[in-house]
Amino acid sequence: MIIFASMKRILLLALMLTPVAAWGYRDHRGRDLDSLERSISHWTPEALKAAPREQQDDYCQTCYDIAYGYLQVDSPRTIYYAQRAIQTAGFSGDSKSIYRNSILIGQIFWAKEQLDSARFYYTQASDALAEMEASWDNPDKHDLEAMQSRLWGTLGNFYAVQDSLKLFAHYYAKAGEVFEKWEWWEDCSTLHRNIGEVYADAGDLKKAKPEYELGLKFAQQSGDSLIIAHALYGLGRWYQESGKTAKALEYLTQADEYFGNHEREEAFSRANNLAVMNAAHKELYRSARMLAIVSFLVLLLSLAGTLLVRRLRLTKQELTETSAVLEETIEEMRPEASTPDGGQIVLTEQEKQIARLLVEGKSTKEIAQAVNKGVNTIFWYRKRLYAKLDVHNAAAFATEMARRGLIE
Repeated sequence: MIIFASMKRILLLALMLTPVAAWGYRDHRGRDLDSLERSISHWTPEALKAAPREQQDDYCQTCYDIAYGYLQVDSPRTIYYAQRAIQTAGFSGDSKSIYRNSILIGQIFWAKEQLDSARFYYTQASDALAEMEASWDNPDKHDLEAMQSRLWGTLGNFYAVQDSLKLFAHYYAKAGEVFEKWEWWEDCSTLHRNIGEVYADAGDLKKAKPEYELGLKFAQQSGDSLIIAHALYGLGRWYQESGKTAKALEYLTQADEYFGNHEREEAFSRANNLAVMNAAHKELYRSARMLAIVSFLVLLLSLAGTLLVRRLRLTKQELTETSAVLEETIEEMRPEASTPDGGQIVLTEQEKQIARLLVEGKSTKEIAQAVNKGVNTIFWYRKRLYAKLDVHNAAAFATEMARRGLIE
């Protein structure tokens, strides 16, 4: 079972678009979202159209701050204020404002999988960026390339949800070049982590792993604990999905330590991490239990096999010994070999040894151990000896042996 989130959920890691929660958002003057909304509530479209460019720019900036602040918690408000900023930017010709707010709205529709609407706003952002590129006359292209890479990362995410892996890889590669050029390690980490998500979601874990590892490498270069936590979390999920539960727990535990330092800001991410850790612990427990059961069964089979081999060896030994006794018996039953000295009883060396032990009062088991024979073989010998002396118990056998002088 693939445990990785669908592409829709990668929004939480969207390239260069990680928003702050609305309750924690502050603009550069330290005001919260409510105060920002009140500060522009008196403006009407007609008044804005007639306002000086400076006031229009301030209005667009405030709308963007509000829209960005509400991005994760109130998407209708994000769309409302971003659209007001776009409308006002149309009056003033502020391409940058159109670009920024179009991306925000596109992200909302992307998250809702309303891809046609998302495409419309991304195209609007691309057109606005093209206007800025055409008029850019500053030798320092840091800000321009930041906007380009942001759009390319966004388009990479857009095509990833449509399974257009060729376009996804194209735009991510373009964004990655800019990130590494300017040493934006946080963005490099997020980019490669997202690539890992895309490959993992497609079931290609082999391609996903090196991307997750690059994500962790760049996260560590950035020194940002939250970026590191997300990178560790991604690798932990990869190992969990690959069936390497112990390794997964190693990374997930490290991720939880980082998330624990940002419990308020990253409660959702930490909850996801703990859920995967819990699943990994259960899987490890199931594996350990199964291993214990299998080990026990193997031990039983091994013990049974040992006992069976031992029994087969004893049986083989007894059959061999019994065969020898039978051959001796048959040999003695031949007329010419029965009583060579005219009735005198003749005992073999083996019979003499066993007879001595019988006279000494040894049990059948003790005799078997003493002469290294099977118990059944000793029974055979005892019956033969009783028959030869025509007795029926051990006491009579001892007496008859003494009478005949067969005991040395």
